[in-house]
Amino acid sequence: MGKLSVEFVPSVNDRQLLTAYAGEFSDGTPRGWEFIETPQGWEITLPNSAKLNTTHLSLPAAWGETPSVDANTTVLWRNSLAYLPRILQISGSTEAITVAERVVRSFLNWFESRAAADITTLKSGSQDHQSALRLRTLLWILSFLSREERQEEYIRFLALYERLLSVENRLLEELDLYQPNNHGIMLGIAHLHSTTLFPDLHSSSDARTWVERLYATLSEIIDEEGIASENTPIYQVFYVMLLEDIVAFIDWSGKFSGRARMFQLLLRSAQIGVSRQLLPNGAVPPLGDSPGGMQFRFKPVLGHLWSPNNGLAVSSREDEYLSFVAGFRSVIHKQLDDLSIAWWQNGDFILRDAGLLSYDQNNPVAVAMRGPKGHSLPTYSQFDAWTTKNSISYGKNSSRLRGKLLSREVLDHGVKILAELAIDEAPILRRSVHLEFAERITTRDSFTSTRFGDPLVRFLLDPSIKVKLQPDNSVVLERQNFECVAKFESSKPDLSVQLEVRESYVALEHHSLAKTSELIITIPNSKEPVDIVSTFEPIKS
Repeated sequence: MGKLSVEFVPSVNDRQLLTAYAGEFSDGTPRGWEFIETPQGWEITLPNSAKLNTTHLSLPAAWGETPSVDANTTVLWRNSLAYLPRILQISGSTEAITVAERVVRSFLNWFESRAAADITTLKSGSQDHQSALRLRTLLWILSFLSREERQEEYIRFLALYERLLSVENRLLEELDLYQPNNHGIMLGIAHLHSTTLFPDLHSSSDARTWVERLYATLSEIIDEEGIASENTPIYQVFYVMLLEDIVAFIDWSGKFSGRARMFQLLLRSAQIGVSRQLLPNGAVPPLGDSPGGMQFRFKPVLGHLWSPNNGLAVSSREDEYLSFVAGFRSVIHKQLDDLSIAWWQNGDFILRDAGLLSYDQNNPVAVAMRGPKGHSLPTYSQFDAWTTKNSISYGKNSSRLRGKLLSREVLDHGVKILAELAIDEAPILRRSVHLEFAERITTRDSFTSTRFGDPLVRFLLDPSIKVKLQPDNSVVLERQNFECVAKFESSKPDLSVQLEVRESYVALEHHSLAKTSELIITIPNSKEPVDIVSTFEPIKS
């Protein structure tokens, strides 16, 4: 792409769209941004609580620094530039615009230099997300300046935008950034906005092409059951939001006659997919890469969800909920959670997932939560300390440990589900779950291999649950208005189980921990295949 000529002028219609653009569409970033104006510029608190200041960001060297805490997420928000529109919303003064321009120039000097030397050094797990937000940020600023009739600043930022677009287009093509995941969809939406608002700046693609690409990719991500492929109910909600944004933008722009209807059909399917995964009280369960949480927009659809394609089974009624995870369609946001269950009754979990604390690879608790230690599942002692790095290959969309839902039987008052776990495609473990609504839940874990250490079953308890050990190797689980007896047995009399109660953690929300307890059932030094049967039976008052 050649250098921008100062004579470049968008068409009247495109300029009118651009002027109206700022504030029309969310960039999808979470809450938690904070800003303090100082005599030197602005101090910024990112959604993950990391701190930045615009004086430091005015130095090109700042952009290549690796933060000491929560590095991946901090780099994402820092290099996204998404804080600049928020600063200009607080203060649209000449001084604030000058600060924003200085930060963008500093970033571009570093960005262009890295791309010119070796563009592959810019590859990272969040570069697609960063790219989407940078494009949206500069479009927002250009819209703001056009609306405020600040022509001189507008011309300067338009030149900066073309410089940015030149590198972003290289990243898109040379690093193959557009992929079938939520980051890829955000990137596609950003390029749709860019090609719609500045069609003359794009020689290799146009807005209609991006509409078709987005539809094809979303049709791949959202399957015929309406379930997204990212192993996390909260990302199902996010896909609904992305589809809504696409429909709104298509309608708003007035440039794509009839195309909104295609996305509306996908949107309806995804909305139903959300409702089928919700807890009976409407909350999002903490499955996959999310701590879950209450929401009030979608109403739960109770009953049975059976999706072997996505490795998810759910059975629910007004006062009870069971999820069973085994398998995946994509490893995006996949944890080492195969064969895990979550059991909810009368408003609270009894057995659960730990959720997501953060992606900080230097935080051992956050890392462990995404492995077997963050789930209610059976495993072998050799795998218990594994993390996603031990098993998952994102480039190959594969995992050494992989579950598979095998069968389901819906009963008059419950459900039976069977699944298996394989290592390198060789089956090593089976779990059957029998839920009898309001009566009991029973798991049978069949350890068929002796090559990977001792059989181990973990049940991660909700923080509301108190544990009382009993003399007969059983436990009583208690909280207000709930009491349950849990018993654990070996299928072979000469191989007795050992029960231990340990301290563990769950994520209440991002970056917020709660202590809890976990039940660990093992058969030490087992030299032969064995089953461990676990029964949880509520005591009726």
